[in-house]
Amino acid sequence: VGIVLFYYHIIIMNELFIKSAYAQIPGKPTLGDIIRVTWNDAIRPAIIFLFILATVVFIWGLIEFIANAESEEGRTRGKRNIVYGIIGMTIMLVTGAILVLLDKFFKSI
Repeated sequence: VGIVLFYYHIIIMNELFIKSAYAQIPGKPTLGDIIRVTWNDAIRPAIIFLFILATVVFIWGLIEFIANAESEEGRTRGKRNIVYGIIGMTIMLVTGAILVLLDKFFKSI
């Protein structure tokens, strides 16, 4: 499971982060130009930040779960953080995928 999450993380980072090129708004901007600049300068970095935050929460949950193996309360907190991290990564993964599909759709028109 950890290896699969790692590979998904690498794929998402390549798709969302490496391809980001900061576009300049031309003299007479079209709606597509404004969407592209907003996507590159605001939405994409926010998705990346939230995905990294969810990954940190997941890892913190793993550490908390392992460190508090003797305590039922500690394991429960760790499990809760693991679940929150997985939910957050899933939401950001789906959001990023939908936005990439929308971006490709609008580029094809």
